[in-house]
Amino acid sequence: MNYEKLIKAKPTKLGEITNNLNQLIEFYEHPVRGDESPVIAVCHELKLAEVTDFYELDDMTSKYEDYRPLFVDGALRMGYEFM
Repeated sequence: MNYEKLIKAKPTKLGEITNNLNQLIEFYEHPVRGDESPVIAVCHELKLAEVTDFYELDDMTSKYEDYRPLFVDGALRMGYEFM
């Protein structure tokens, strides 16, 4: 997903977490499709945005880090891939 285009569209922020790599990940609703589209994970520091597989934040923001998103080598990964 194009980070710059997404930010210019001023999407609705749904929440945020700091992951195991100390990246601040913010979650946004799709600016056009809204909640009909999965949540978008964004790392402003890396200027990266990716659509997740999740429609809600519960699993990605849980105290269990299994589904916390991480950006590794420019790609979105989930915590369970690094356990």
